[in-house]
Amino acid sequence: MKITCDQSDYLEIACLYRIPIALDWANGKRVEGVPLDTGYNEQRQECLQMELGDGPQWVVLEGALSMTALEENKHFAQVRFG
Repeated sequence: MKITCDQSDYLEIACLYRIPIALDWANGKRVEGVPLDTGYNEQRQECLQMELGDGPQWVVLEGALSMTALEENKHFAQVRFG
């Protein structure tokens, strides 16, 4: 799924407020953590840097279906990509 500009704004909000999130993919992959920053890797893939417990890691967002807030907040509950 392609992430639109509007949806990308929610990624930025999650980073700004350090809202714990879960990212889900169609193949069942799920990544949970605290978003820190957005960016691109060397292959120019859109990524989200997340604190995953064992330090910050870049997570490739390609194919992600949704982002779900793991804590209640006033900005979003779930964002579906695509």
